[in-house]
Amino acid sequence: MLGLASKTGTILNVYKKYLRDSIDLAANRAILTEELGDELWYIAAVATACGLDLNSIAEANLLRTRDRYHGEITVEDLSGLPSFDSEYPMTERFPRKLVLSFIEADGSSGVRQARMVVVSAEPNAFPDGRVTSSDGKVLGFQVGGGLGDPLTDNSRQPDNYRYHDAIHLGFMAVLGWSPNTRSLLKLKRKSDQATDECEDGARAVFAEEGLAAVLSRLAKRRLGFLTELSVDGEVIEVAKAAVTDLEVDAMPSWLWRRAISQGFSALKQLADNEGGYLTADLDARTLTYAKMPT
Repeated sequence: MLGLASKTGTILNVYKKYLRDSIDLAANRAILTEELGDELWYIAAVATACGLDLNSIAEANLLRTRDRYHGEITVEDLSGLPSFDSEYPMTERFPRKLVLSFIEADGSSGVRQARMVVVSAEPNAFPDGRVTSSDGKVLGFQVGGGLGDPLTDNSRQPDNYRYHDAIHLGFMAVLGWSPNTRSLLKLKRKSDQATDECEDGARAVFAEEGLAAVLSRLAKRRLGFLTELSVDGEVIEVAKAAVTDLEVDAMPSWLWRRAISQGFSALKQLADNEGGYLTADLDARTLTYAKMPT
């Protein structure tokens, strides 16, 4: 391990001379080859001492890299991803395309608040609005009706968190997963007791809500997560840790990057324009913003 550290320093010293003295790196190929060869030897020695196999290490690293960075995403890539509610009754599925409006206004205390309204849903399993089940529970949603309570930033320092449902909608649109949004839409998968309890229950809702809050804090140091490249490996690890043992844990890291970035981009656009429309397209796995008409 000491050899690893010292050889890394030697390699950096070659690069330092290149920066400082403008020495052509090509002229140092022999030195670099030798130093990198020593580095490989030390890596192999550490692996051997720890009972690890270099081939296995390399294969695991390739799998992790492919999981995190995908390159150009094709229709086939998206269609091959799992759908978490496709085998459930229509009344327990997310609409494949959901449009919501966000309307900002002053609350009773003068604090800015935002509320969500369902604009359209395709397909809509509740054309006549919410229904009451045989056990007296309300199911579904109402097009034209509000969704959840009006939200403020709930903070001494305004930070636009009143629009944080955009983060959940990013999860729903891109990952096909959001216990929080499923609860608001009253689309819990009650036809299967285990799914209702473990995937759509309070613990899953709290896990997602907590993840949204943590990501909001992390976003401040990462350009607001406005691009996928700003969602680094550490952030992905946080997200994966929050959803361990939930169905969405099966989704690849590159899709998480897309979900987080699109959710936070939508949040910023809503805040910048004091409201607007969000369209969650679960087939295209996108969340897009549009301004309110003037």
